[in-house]
Amino acid sequence: MLDALRGILDAEPGVAYALLFGSCARGTGRPDSDADIAIELTPGAARNVRALGGLAARLESAAGRPIDLVLMDEAPAPLAYRIFRDGRLLVERDHGALVARKARALLDYLDFKPVEERCAAGVLRAAAARGR
Repeated sequence: MLDALRGILDAEPGVAYALLFGSCARGTGRPDSDADIAIELTPGAARNVRALGGLAARLESAAGRPIDLVLMDEAPAPLAYRIFRDGRLLVERDHGALVARKARALLDYLDFKPVEERCAAGVLRAAAARGR
């Protein structure tokens, strides 16, 4: 599957880099799992529904499974962090863009992590108070 995905992404000059993440990247995907792919588009690349939908359709055909396509510049901090933590590089045309986004993802996540931990602790306290 990885070679097939790389072949499609190699033919897309508007993709600065792409990473496979999620269960397929971790090797825990089931036959019915989708493949999660994060991409960063180059400046000037088409960002419309038709272009991105066409790319997703070509990737689905190559992978033989549904594709969840994520644009890195729209990924929330926790997701961007997980993409870089667990992701497998498929294509890299712009190393600088990859490194810059990875650094931003880490810094944003570290800023967000205390809030996430407080929220999780609050949920656990509320559940414990209800006897669950």
